[in-house]
Amino acid sequence: MRSVAFDPTMLTSQKLAAGLNWHDYGGSGEPIVLVHGLGGSLANWHAVGPAFSKLGRTVALDLPGFGLSRPRSDFHLTTHAAAVTDFIDTIGASQLTLVGNSLGGLVCEMVASRRPDLVSKLVLVSPATPPRFPDDRLHWPTQLRLAAEAIPGVGLALGNLVRHKYSPEEIVDLSLRLITHEPSRVPPDVVESFVDLARERVDFPWAVKALTRTANSIAMTYRRPRDFVRMIRRIEAPTLIVQGLADQIVSPGWVEWLHSLRSDWDLVQMEDTGHTPQLDAPVRFIKVVDDWLSRGRDARGKS
Repeated sequence: MRSVAFDPTMLTSQKLAAGLNWHDYGGSGEPIVLVHGLGGSLANWHAVGPAFSKLGRTVALDLPGFGLSRPRSDFHLTTHAAAVTDFIDTIGASQLTLVGNSLGGLVCEMVASRRPDLVSKLVLVSPATPPRFPDDRLHWPTQLRLAAEAIPGVGLALGNLVRHKYSPEEIVDLSLRLITHEPSRVPPDVVESFVDLARERVDFPWAVKALTRTANSIAMTYRRPRDFVRMIRRIEAPTLIVQGLADQIVSPGWVEWLHSLRSDWDLVQMEDTGHTPQLDAPVRFIKVVDDWLSRGRDARGKS
């Protein structure tokens, strides 16, 4: 399956549901809802969203305070999960496939564990997962930077420094170097959409706060690994985990530990791919997900 170009006007006409900005890629059948990672937006799905629409009605959203969505009362993970649940209720989906990358994966796990009636299938793309040590595959420079961003005050200062020191183009370039294994693979029109959004967010007073306070909430969740394990074991939906083996943010070892908690889940590790396989290798990523969803459809047809 080849990737399909997205509509470049989607950033200029805001569409709201449950107070969240979102985009409908089209398609029919059971909905597929796409949730981005920390510091990202629905634009993170532009390279694969149109192709996903061949698998079902596909929509992507901006979490509160990210992309073009205004923040809610705070940036706790529970608030993000509640926003996703409200969004699902607002668009009238009774059963859906939930797809989350990084922070979005963690948020989707929370939704699936609390509302099993809503989520029929779950796809976790490099999901944010508590660290496991020792780990010889850890990318320490990235981990130290992420740890600093999660410290109240320090993260805010660093975020404001980046915001004022670098142009939107430079910020996007730095981000792509972090989240992809090979930034040149990201389609140019998708990169352009990132830059357009970065220009808009420069004037958003909550932009840096959304990043640092959400990062802090993730760190607080990591300090309660038993609660995390209980949440994972409550999930009822068939689940696929996809991760790039060149991921600098979520170590492959952490995701392998997550998979060990649920051996009934499927794990696909993608070579030569970073933290965002949907940007790094969109055609391969879509094939992985399509093959997995097809197996599920075939299994139901034979039962």
